[in-house]
Amino acid sequence: MEESEVQPARLYIVEDDDRTREELARILGRHREFEVHSFAAPSEALRALDEAPPEMALLDLRLPEMDGLSLLGRLQAKVPDVMAIIMTGYGDAASPRMARERGAVDFVEKPLDLPYLLVSLRQQAREARLRKNLRASADLFTRLVELLPDGILMGDAAGRVLFANSLGRTLWEEDFREPGARLTRGGRVFVLERYASGDRVLWHWVDLTQALEMERLAGYREMARLLAHEIRNPLTPMRLWIQELSAMNPADPEYVRASADAHRVLLQQVDRMAALAERFRALGQELPLALGPVDVGAVVAELLAALLPFAAQSRVRLSCEPLRNAVKAEADEGALYQLLFNLVRNGVEATAGRPQGTVTVRVNGEGSQVAVEVEDQGGGFPPEIAAAPFTPYLTTKEGGTGLGLLVCRELARRMGGELILQSRQGTGVLARVLLRAGGGEGVSEEGRVKREEGKPTR
Repeated sequence: MEESEVQPARLYIVEDDDRTREELARILGRHREFEVHSFAAPSEALRALDEAPPEMALLDLRLPEMDGLSLLGRLQAKVPDVMAIIMTGYGDAASPRMARERGAVDFVEKPLDLPYLLVSLRQQAREARLRKNLRASADLFTRLVELLPDGILMGDAAGRVLFANSLGRTLWEEDFREPGARLTRGGRVFVLERYASGDRVLWHWVDLTQALEMERLAGYREMARLLAHEIRNPLTPMRLWIQELSAMNPADPEYVRASADAHRVLLQQVDRMAALAERFRALGQELPLALGPVDVGAVVAELLAALLPFAAQSRVRLSCEPLRNAVKAEADEGALYQLLFNLVRNGVEATAGRPQGTVTVRVNGEGSQVAVEVEDQGGGFPPEIAAAPFTPYLTTKEGGTGLGLLVCRELARRMGGELILQSRQGTGVLARVLLRAGGGEGVSEEGRVKREEGKPTR
């Protein structure tokens, strides 16, 4: 650092001999490392303390009013880390030892050796600047730590507090000292973390309030997306049936039949929406499924009837291979409908616009397992979807959420089954839902309890 850039250290010279004091002030004042303040008596120096406290002091041992060591004690009471050099013309063997015991950093005898005195003072000035910078850094650090929402405390192995912000000290004094434990204070949630290194121990009360709130909001947003996605399913057939009736002439002989079909489908979809509302009644909370034997064929027939206008509008044919016998699966009827509705609707959307496109549904009982297949002719997944079809928010559909397949897989899992997707590039997607065969075996405890209580399963 250039000499002109050096911040001067404030130096008190207290010397009762006028000639010595004036010469020291003149010579040392020429050096920019020092900001010299000279005094003839200790009382003058003490009066200047409040306005301009010293970082260094050059004190005569013998002074009027009090000796230099007593003055040093008074200076230290105000400025604990002041660095002082004691000078005297009456040196003896005990004086240097006494000076150092009282906190002086050096002891020089008169007549003064100016080169030595300058070296000693410059060394003390460098240390004074270093101490000043450290104090400023420590002050800024203390202010910064005080702004943290967390509680911070540094202690030693014996439990003595070495440093703490106000929150850390408060929590320490309130005896919140169990690492890993959560505590609530003033509407804020903290968890305590403890780190030890050598004989130092850091206690960190981490404020989880904002993180928990962000997590809760993220859960709300996720649930809202799921709800928005699922509520579109019953709305689609309701809208299409109403549009179809609006487009028909009431005098048309088919109008009565279409009205009856629309009435039935609309009531079914209203029931579906009510069931959805119940499922999302508690945000972020999985409501238990009521597992029991479900007639898979009846569920498929109902959802195909609901989606018939949607498929017709998309110019897609819905096909269901006939069942030889009734097939029952261990499932929740509402969840199974929701799952298959999503898959069939996805198939119709993928197949739309393809000549003579068809979405086929097959139901097969395979021993202890029931397989429901939904196969479309939509050309298969794009490569980015085929690589990870259950990735949230990954979609190529305009206005899509990328949550439908994820919801389907979760519903299958909760019913004790699984969803397998096979994308055949250029042909279509085969979705297979595998469930346990119905008949009472393998029923989940939550489903059994729900039925025993006589609660409805839809």
